Amino acid sequence: MMRSFPMLAVLASALLALGDRPSNVRAAGAAESQRDASIEYVALDAPPGTSRAVIVDGSALAHTRQLLPLDREGRLVGVGSVEKQIAQVLDNLQAVLQQAGSDLDRLVRVNVYALSPATAELVREQLNKRLSESVRPALTSVLTPLPHREALVAIDAVATAPSKGEQVGLVRCEAVAGEAEAADVGMLPRGSAAYISGVPAEGGLTESAVDGSMAGLLKMLEDLKLSTDNVVHIKVFLRPASSADDVRQKLRAYFPDRPLPPVAFVEWLAPPPVEIELVAQLPESGEDAPRIEYFDPPEVLPMQIFCRATLVRAGRQIYVGGLFAREPGNGQAQALDVFDQLQSILDRTGSDLRHLAKGTYYVSDDDSARGMDRARLWLYDQDRPPAASKCMVHGVGQPDRTLTMDMIAIDAEQ
Repeated sequence: MMRSFPMLAVLASALLALGDRPSNVRAAGAAESQRDASIEYVALDAPPGTSRAVIVDGSALAHTRQLLPLDREGRLVGVGSVEKQIAQVLDNLQAVLQQAGSDLDRLVRVNVYALSPATAELVREQLNKRLSESVRPALTSVLTPLPHREALVAIDAVATAPSKGEQVGLVRCEAVAGEAEAADVGMLPRGSAAYISGVPAEGGLTESAVDGSMAGLLKMLEDLKLSTDNVVHIKVFLRPASSADDVRQKLRAYFPDRPLPPVAFVEWLAPPPVEIELVAQLPESGEDAPRIEYFDPPEVLPMQIFCRATLVRAGRQIYVGGLFAREPGNGQAQALDVFDQLQSILDRTGSDLRHLAKGTYYVSDDDSARGMDRARLWLYDQDRPPAASKCMVHGVGQPDRTLTMDMIAIDAEQ
């Protein structure tokens, strides 16, 4: 939620295989055999290699950190070359997924962070060349400066993975540059999840803002009878992107007895220097627990267009890729068009607006921010708005558009 608006280690053989396989060749052989039957790709009219929605039924999920175009020693690959940097981030993505027992052919969602729409489109094209023809993840792209000043692109992703116990697993991949005490992949066990809305910290320096945001998130976890041990993934909206290393180091203090869960960064254009949202494991509840629950702490005034946390106890989740208006227009026209598309997609996948679990809304001007808020106010059941973050960014991944959004939903109750 955005307060300035009305809301807001890989085996050696696997590593060698990565180096030997040209980046423009589709994954084959062993990767082909890993196609997960628990995934259903609903392509509809999505661009080649992507889907409008991806349905995951009863699988553990691997959430990666934001991956930059760095080699194993942490050196930037392909200075000034978009093609070389995309190849490196895709190599890094495959490496961390394989370390977690997953693969590119088990992708559910891919988030692309780029400096231009052309770069985001090239990521889609190059990823499509690496995937089996039947694999079509949901894709969201946003324009943002990156934590490394010379990086032109970054990626994080969600993929299915073999279930490995009932606790959150944190995986480090030695084939990819990173910190020993920071995870590359967070494993969400099969079962339930909690999506916690972004908590901003007003004013102050970045480091103190992290403390302010984390204080609110820790209180939310306590209210939900959870702890930092349940955290699977962290997303940070910050200003500026160059402060990402400072934020990461500050976050580590909140996970003293375990590695830092995977983190992704987006530079936003809002007064608060930091806003942080979480994905967490929700331990199994009794048989009478609702399949989806919209939670606001008793001391917090509920909002009409988002809740503070959504608790999902349904095995079947629907990931909707980043939606853009079909035609240019003002903020309200674009927002209503993407919601019209969303409703159609949800209808095709057995859901509806009353069963949304999580929303991420990216806007690049005030008019689009207002349009997104109005559309949600008009269309959402005010007793069931999803957990959400809204982020004012430098741009979205399609020319002549000023907003995009991606969503997670569950089946509508029968």
